[in-house]
Amino acid sequence: MTKRLRAALLGLVFVGTLGLAACDPGSSGAAAPSAAQDAINVNFGPIADQATRVAQCESGLNPAAVSRGGGNLGLFQINRVHAGQFEAVTGQPWSAVTDPYANAQYAVWLYNQSGGWGPWTCRWAA
Repeated sequence: MTKRLRAALLGLVFVGTLGLAACDPGSSGAAAPSAAQDAINVNFGPIADQATRVAQCESGLNPAAVSRGGGNLGLFQINRVHAGQFEAVTGQPWSAVTDPYANAQYAVWLYNQSGGWGPWTCRWAA
């Protein structure tokens, strides 16, 4: 094999490898959104940016967050007074309040019922 042919083959292999990596969705370097962010995006749609800011302020985007007194739980810090309604709206038991999808589902329902971010301490963050 001549040096020229060897160099051409090595170049082809190199370019082919780069091309394959560029087409691999897993190699993009972009991280998938967290479950908390995905739950917000799925449930709040066009106002997900506002909801993200409120949830960041309320829970630090931690679905397992519990307030100091223990009365507010989850991503959007849903208060225990909503336990019965939570079950009716989400179809999930109150124990699922720390599931980010159920919590965000209830939060968007509460947002719609109250006409905005009024029920949240961090309403200013929206």
